[in-house]
Amino acid sequence: MSNATPPNQSSHTASSDLPRSLTLLQGTALNMIDMVGIGPFVVLPLVIKTMGGPLFLWAWVLGAVVSLIDAFVWAELGAAFPQAGGSYNFLKISYGEQRWGKLLSFLYVWQTLIQAPLVVASGAIGFAQYASYLMPLDEWQRKAVSGGVVLIIIALLYRKIDSIGKIGLVMWGAVLLTLGWIIIGGLSNARIPLSETLQSMGSVSGGLLAAGLGQASVKTIYCYLGYYNVCHLGEKFNDPDAISRLACLFRL
Repeated sequence: MSNATPPNQSSHTASSDLPRSLTLLQGTALNMIDMVGIGPFVVLPLVIKTMGGPLFLWAWVLGAVVSLIDAFVWAELGAAFPQAGGSYNFLKISYGEQRWGKLLSFLYVWQTLIQAPLVVASGAIGFAQYASYLMPLDEWQRKAVSGGVVLIIIALLYRKIDSIGKIGLVMWGAVLLTLGWIIIGGLSNARIPLSETLQSMGSVSGGLLAAGLGQASVKTIYCYLGYYNVCHLGEKFNDPDAISRLACLFRL
């Protein structure tokens, strides 16, 4: 651990001239729009099918609890090492830059090169699927819509970080309005009263509940992912210690 400290200090000093222009509100917005993407809307019917009826709510509760525990860990890491790079630096510092940290940080970047495009692709495909409800789209049209969404995202992200923060606030407002619209619409047009749904959650045996809870919770935890992304932008915040902690928790 001791031989990793000097490289860490030098790298932090070398990159300390990055503009610290993101605020707590912008950090929370960027975190939240990353979590509430297409994932919950695609995964929701799968969770309901796995659990059966009102029991699917338990999967979302368990996913939130597990994500909250993990968010505490990420918040402390982000506050302790407020650097650009997040997990890359966490692994390098923890295991030693001249020892295992070099290998583990490389493996993290390597798997990110594979995993990140798949995440973007899944979101674009989900967008095209829901767009087909508004207008009929054949297979090639859905592919074109998916590709167009990716190009638009690249164009929006290819700009200064302070502009990203402002764009994030606009999209955050759109996310909150959409969620409010869905919640109000669901409660006002519910086929089963909310009170009956809550009673059904508590009337099931433990063994039956546990049978599908693990499988369903894997999907719900996936939907909560992204609360840690603020830790990858430590050197972009005007108060990285507080923002890294609070943005992770506010988002959940």
